[in-house]
Amino acid sequence: MKQSVFVLIIGLIYGASLFVKDKQIQKQKMKVTPTVFTIREKTGTPVNITKVLRKSFTNNVIVTGNNLGSKIYASVAPKIATQIKPGALASIRLNNESLYGSVVSVEKRANRLSGLHKIVVSFANQKLPTNLYVMNIQTSKTKNTLVVKRDAVSNRGGTDHVYIVNDDNTVQRRDIVTISDNKDYFAIKSGLKEGEKVVLSDQRYLKNGEKINIVESVLE
Repeated sequence: MKQSVFVLIIGLIYGASLFVKDKQIQKQKMKVTPTVFTIREKTGTPVNITKVLRKSFTNNVIVTGNNLGSKIYASVAPKIATQIKPGALASIRLNNESLYGSVVSVEKRANRLSGLHKIVVSFANQKLPTNLYVMNIQTSKTKNTLVVKRDAVSNRGGTDHVYIVNDDNTVQRRDIVTISDNKDYFAIKSGLKEGEKVVLSDQRYLKNGEKINIVESVLE
């Protein structure tokens, strides 16, 4: 008799534990696990933003050459040679510092064998270790140009566009036309106005009217 009562008690305890466990499982199933998209809908998509500016804009070409003393000698394709003018500003990086020089000469005739034009760039009295140097050579400079940072412009789908930040912290896609670009900026022909704010960070998943959460403003 005692053994039967003991078995019955054990059975009741086991059954109760299964019931409790089943309730916990059902409760977990009812919970909604937050996703990236639900979080974005509630708090806004985190983005960095920047401003459309008016400033001086420079075009550059990148040229690689070897130095002899303070001069660097390089050979460039005809298309590049036509863009480089004697006296143009040039720069290199040495020991994490920028050094500035100028173009001394650009040969008008290409080498018959290589088809390349020789150029010489002088860095005045700078002591340059013998090395292979990558130079940024300025090909043009314009003042009062409408520009926006490169990372703000997307070409997904084949059309240059940005996402404008509205006053209510929502965004709107806008197609733009660019004139030129350098390593930092796009020069803008149409589609933007000075002072407008645009999304600087990744725009892949943004859509019109989406709420954003501004993490950082890069306004220069």
